[in-house]
Amino acid sequence: NCLVAFVVAFSFQSLFGSTMRLNAWWIVALPSLPLCQSHPLNLLDALQQAPSNQLLEAAKLLEAAEDLENFDRKLPSAKPSEPQRPRVPRRFRADTKFVSNPAMAGVGPGMFAQDADEKFLRIEEVRSFPFGNQYFSNLLLANEAYTITGGNHSICRRLPMFGMQKFVDLFAWAASPLLSEYAGERTVAGRVCSQWQLRSKNHSLSLCADGDIPVELNMTSSISGIPSATSYQFGPLVTGEQVPQSLFVKPDACEELAPPCESGRGKGPVVLEAYVFHPAISTGDYNIEDQDIADLEGDAFFICADRMMNQSSSTIDHNYTRISHYLLEISPAFGQYAVCNGYPDTSPPGPACFGGDPRLVGKEAPFFVGDGESRCMDKSPSGFWFSVPKAGRCPAGQSPSSTAASSGCTWSIQKRLKTIQQSCLLQTHRFLELCKEGMPKSVAALRAAFTSEELASGGCPDVGGPNEEDLALVV
Repeated sequence: NCLVAFVVAFSFQSLFGSTMRLNAWWIVALPSLPLCQSHPLNLLDALQQAPSNQLLEAAKLLEAAEDLENFDRKLPSAKPSEPQRPRVPRRFRADTKFVSNPAMAGVGPGMFAQDADEKFLRIEEVRSFPFGNQYFSNLLLANEAYTITGGNHSICRRLPMFGMQKFVDLFAWAASPLLSEYAGERTVAGRVCSQWQLRSKNHSLSLCADGDIPVELNMTSSISGIPSATSYQFGPLVTGEQVPQSLFVKPDACEELAPPCESGRGKGPVVLEAYVFHPAISTGDYNIEDQDIADLEGDAFFICADRMMNQSSSTIDHNYTRISHYLLEISPAFGQYAVCNGYPDTSPPGPACFGGDPRLVGKEAPFFVGDGESRCMDKSPSGFWFSVPKAGRCPAGQSPSSTAASSGCTWSIQKRLKTIQQSCLLQTHRFLELCKEGMPKSVAALRAAFTSEELASGGCPDVGGPNEEDLALVV
């Protein structure tokens, strides 16, 4: 009989990408590998041969370690100079300091808590940006995964397309001679610890421990040639029954959607000039139902990151060739932002939306920044992203009413104002160079591209698109 290591996906924060107006996640998977019980060292061979661009490619294999321990007689023998392998407490909590680079580089406070016996894990991070703070938490309750953002006004989503979807013990591998190898002593934040590396081709996972106490957990990867690393440095541990059970309780925000913004209740529609980066293979690619769109600042922010960080053909939704400008009427009673992805002509095809209100227009500041993701704020330094659900679209000729917070349609298209070739903005006007110079210049360049038709003035010609009659056939 053969034990099979299933595909694993481990989330790693980078700049957001694809159509999803959120900080995206690099998803990496380890192909299923047959691990025949008669040959336990096949596991080690598989690890050593794993592609170097897979983040935590052995994460799921860690679940096989207990079974493989039945073959102690075949395990690599410890060297006399090696310290005892760490056996991290099964249930612990610690404040952390995380460090990530180069993508979304930063240093910030956090918290790490797990109960390996109950298969519970909670990782919290706070990232500070010039445009606000991002509050982020991953909660894994056995086979249930929740992404929690928004700080004091929490917003909770289940996002099956990325991130860890079930509990995996990130420490147990270090106790196995088959899976770990000693790499010497290190000093981390003034603490001396023993370094243990996963026996993999690229050492994508390592743990520095002081006896059984974790000091630093490191994860590295290279996706599309872009190296990335993140580490968690652990403060003093609280263990066993001293760890509050409340850390592993699903919050109320995971049971219901965020309510409509009170500031928008009872108000009529407001005008939104919306922008969207999209394919143009067929008429359906111009349909913005169940898509994520943005205001001027928000789309400049998105396009910069999307083009700079996700240029691999292996990443979905990178057959974008157009940027369109729409005039909408929307209800200001904003609901929970939906993570939407895909068009009829992308691979995989879409659209598909997760974690948002099915009727209300969703709204957030990029990167989930701010309390409540800044959903009910009037201004954001980096603009706003919006989700426009199909179920909330008004029939032709109608607009949202002042009662849209509780019933009825929530958004309507007044007109598609202009569509440009992305190459005009990105190549002709060297948009990516302006992105590196900061938001003001990239926003100004995007504004100029739609304001003028003259290349000499920074403008781009309108390439047109399907008329309303054609769009009505695909809505």
